[in-house]
Amino acid sequence: MKKIRNPFLLISTVALFISCNKKEEVVAPTIANEALTTVSIILVNTQAPFDKDTATWEQLLDNNGNPLPVDVSKVNVILKANATYTAELLMLDKTQNPFFDVSNEIKNRSNYHLFFYQPLPTTNAFVIPYATGDVLPDPIPDNAQTTAPVSSNPLQLTVNITDHDSNPQTYPVGLQSQFVTGATSSGWLRLVLRHQPNVKNGTYAPGSTDLDIGFTVDIQ
Repeated sequence: MKKIRNPFLLISTVALFISCNKKEEVVAPTIANEALTTVSIILVNTQAPFDKDTATWEQLLDNNGNPLPVDVSKVNVILKANATYTAELLMLDKTQNPFFDVSNEIKNRSNYHLFFYQPLPTTNAFVIPYATGDVLPDPIPDNAQTTAPVSSNPLQLTVNITDHDSNPQTYPVGLQSQFVTGATSSGWLRLVLRHQPNVKNGTYAPGSTDLDIGFTVDIQ
């Protein structure tokens, strides 16, 4: 899968504002990928509801319709150690006025959407496949700790998807999830939304990519 090497290339490499990469696997019938400019993760501690956090990734357009650099100033997820959080994604298309809530669109089309959450570094096998030459999304650095499982000092975060679609197999979706933390640690979270009309089977491979973004994570 192609990765984003330059934030200005988002508009042509990932379907944030346009349809999917035509070089990727063709699915039938063709259903347009989602237009996305803004993604927020809203977190609430299940044992201490006052402990809340929101992290936001955003890429807007300038007055000429060209993509601005990705804004990673608010992408830091701050969590307490040894805690459980409910997590919800809020996804917007700010190219429209008023802003369009893409979260509801994905919920309505959940039978062919699936989110993948990749904590990094990790000692486990990757949830999101990684191939040599892939470039990880900002703000995740491209280094050995994030491109292969590590033997020590992983990010102590597990993400469990809690919502499911209406397919007969009730595959996961990922708009809602549970973040479970362990000991104090830091790292990154990669979030990919796969677009899988009529081919969704619970795995990453089918379809194309709507979104590939990153967050920093601090477990304190």
